[in-house]
Formats: sequence, C-alpha cells, structure tokens
Amino acid sequence: MIYVLAFLHTILCLALIGLILLHSGKGGGLSSSMGGGMGGTFSGTTIMEKNLTRLTVIVVGLFALSSILLIFFG
Repeated sequence: MIYVLAFLHTILCLALIGLILLHSGKGGGLSSSMGGGMGGTFSGTTIMEKNLTRLTVIVVGLFALSSILLIFFG
C-alpha cells in the first residue's frame, strides 16, 4: 500500500510541475513557446486557460491528499 501511494505521489508531483510550467503568467511562459500564446492580441483568459487552471487545482488537491496519507501510513 505504501509503495503504491509513494508512486502515485511521485506521478502527481511530476504532473503538477508540468501543469505549472504550462501556465502563461506575465511573460508568456512555456505555453506561449509551444504555440499556445496569441502574442497578446486577446485580453482575458481563454477556455483553455480556465481548464488548465481547474486541472491544476485538482492535481494540487490530490497531491495534498497523498501527502497527508503518506504522513499517516508512512
């Protein structure tokens, strides 16, 4: 059980790093270098940015839950 939880925690950690790097931020970020940016022609957030934010929040919640479970079971 602990090994499965540790593996899941590692996968969530890597996914969280990737999702955070995909956010655009002020300078465009990594997502604009992959073709996701429009050069500042549109103001506000797009549907893709909103979905990316939602997915990041879900992964953060799962990461926090796996951290707490590792504390109790480890």
